[in-house]
Amino acid sequence: MKVIPLNEAEANLSQYGRRCHDEPIIVTVNGVPSFQLVPLSEDDDLIDSLLEHNPAFREMLRARHSEETVSADDARQRL
Repeated sequence: MKVIPLNEAEANLSQYGRRCHDEPIIVTVNGVPSFQLVPLSEDDDLIDSLLEHNPAFREMLRARHSEETVSADDARQRL
């Protein structure tokens, strides 16, 4: 595991982008671990990953889940 400060990560991002495939790279902000560089595999779906970790999107889904549903036939008639 490699722990680096943010300014080093910024200055050498391509190097650490490659290196995170071999070992975890933890980035610190003001000496406090803040985030980890994580490689994507070929099987990862970037859109699904972004949506999964987006609190606003999750909240929108929760709100929509409680709304009344409409059948496909009713939707066609309304259009």
